[in-house]
Amino acid sequence: MKEHFFSTLFLVGGLVLFCWDQYRLSAARYELAALQRASQRDPLTGIANRAGLAAAWQQLAPHRPWVAVVDLDGFKPVNDTHGHAAGDVVLTAVAHRLRTVHGVAARLGGDEFAALILDPNPTHAVRQLAAAIAAPVQLPTGVAVSVTTSIGLAPTSPAGLAAALADADAAMYRAKTARAGVAVFDPRRDDHTTPAADSRPAVRVRDLTPMREVSR
Repeated sequence: MKEHFFSTLFLVGGLVLFCWDQYRLSAARYELAALQRASQRDPLTGIANRAGLAAAWQQLAPHRPWVAVVDLDGFKPVNDTHGHAAGDVVLTAVAHRLRTVHGVAARLGGDEFAALILDPNPTHAVRQLAAAIAAPVQLPTGVAVSVTTSIGLAPTSPAGLAAALADADAAMYRAKTARAGVAVFDPRRDDHTTPAADSRPAVRVRDLTPMREVSR
């Protein structure tokens, strides 16, 4: 009888230890997944960061999304006049409006954003997006401020995400210099070189290309 009791106790103890180990393993996996999700999110706006955009590309590349680079116009005066906290409010509002795209929105850094767009009419979608971003943003002080945007749009590139971003960035620069709002990449008109005079900072495209590539 005692042998049976101790044998049962041993089995129950082993089962408890096994369940506890499984619980700890599941908890560790959950925490790891949470950390990975957090590492792919922009801490200010909550949308994807560069790593999150690369991860989204891995999932969406087979669907050949269009790639948009979104650069805010008039953001610096908001920061200079109302302070960085006000700038953060504007960036968060812009990110919220970017979430309306059919696809994935991301913040590349500063006042520059990007999106993978699955809309069947991507040009119309980004024009609507530009209009939405231009809507006034009310600051906690009650003051309303507005920024506009220049958007470059490019199709999926066989060379991968960084190449498509560089194409979209080149189109964005044309939209900005022409004050056109939106421009679609045209290899006959857009290139990735930096003009000698009145040029955009050369860091722009260089910063886009080191993203982890996931080929289609």
